[in-house]
Amino acid sequence: MANGLLYSLAVKRLLILDDDVVVISALSRYFAIQGFLVVSAREREEAEALLQREPIDVAVLDISLTPGGREGLEILSNIRATDPWLPVVIFSGGVDQEIEGEARRLGADAVLGKRQIGELARVVHDLVLRRPRSARAT
Repeated sequence: MANGLLYSLAVKRLLILDDDVVVISALSRYFAIQGFLVVSAREREEAEALLQREPIDVAVLDISLTPGGREGLEILSNIRATDPWLPVVIFSGGVDQEIEGEARRLGADAVLGKRQIGELARVVHDLVLRRPRSARAT
């Protein structure tokens, strides 16, 4: 019980992957005010390096970092192979039924459009609190 309480009071690490610096800046500021330590990446390789060296509590991934790309879904697939308990939210401007279905099949905990910023905040908080203690980064 005490460990869970201490964890709930600890700073949570949030990874944001997006090609748009305006989105990264806005989300970083918002979640920093909410008490998160935010790390961000604009490229797939940068996000993968952060995931390997940083203890991340939740990841927010854009789907496409390049025109027609699906880098976010590729990273989601890699995350599920190495850390099946890490909460992952797909947060993208181009979410349709096909993309949502694929993201959920790959193991996304939530799939949101970029206009759902208020919902993103709620989902991120809920996912961090729900993550099993034994699976949390230290």
